[in-house]
Amino acid sequence: MSDDIILNVENGIALITLNRPDKLNAFHLNMIDNWIESFKKCVVDDSIKVIVITGRGKAFCAGGDIKELMGARSDLGPEARREELTQHVHKLVQSFLSTDKPIISAINGVATGAGLDLALYSDLRFAAESAKFAETYVNVGLIPGAGGAWMLPRIVGRSKALELFWTARFFDANEAKELRVINDIFSDEALLSKTMKIAQDLTEKPQSSIRAIKRAIIYGEQSDLPTALDHIASTYGVIASGSDHLEAINAFIEKRKPNFKEN
Repeated sequence: MSDDIILNVENGIALITLNRPDKLNAFHLNMIDNWIESFKKCVVDDSIKVIVITGRGKAFCAGGDIKELMGARSDLGPEARREELTQHVHKLVQSFLSTDKPIISAINGVATGAGLDLALYSDLRFAAESAKFAETYVNVGLIPGAGGAWMLPRIVGRSKALELFWTARFFDANEAKELRVINDIFSDEALLSKTMKIAQDLTEKPQSSIRAIKRAIIYGEQSDLPTALDHIASTYGVIASGSDHLEAINAFIEKRKPNFKEN
């Protein structure tokens, strides 16, 4: 794996760093593939409980590299251009969706186009005060290739999503928070440490509960209430019979900090 994606694992947290700072962490296809491989490692490694994604330098991710991805491939036909999405970018999207481990984005700077859309697949998103956001596809005569036209309206609503896509205007962290594009804002200097502290707190909670809650929300978004309640009833029985729940109850009764064992 090249160094355009750096994976560090410590204390139950995997930190994935996008590492093309001279290109604002804009990606080419090999970088996308390396990102996918990093995700795969995080999913199968039971020691990893939380995944954090950030960028090196001034940007989180400026989307696809215009010169290396778009310019160099502009003479290819429709089928080849389709495959760069289905065989690369969309597989990265599927990687985000392939795990019930918490995924957090620490958006340290510019997040535009597919860079913003990919961040939206994280469960939690925190931004630096200086971060800037934009859906810039229309400026290069494209449509959202990374699923942004599906995800963004579910966060900000249809009309606001159309506005952001059609105008391609930049908006700051304060507006991003108002739109619920991000959860919170931290100073540039404190962004990663604050994000890692939140991630660390999640590693200390019962993982069976953490992951079941994520699955329940995703399942509920895709079903009606009776179906969602049926899913909850079945899952509740499994979770309530598990060692994490028993340890939490015993710790409460014994007035001590719980020691959760399940992954």
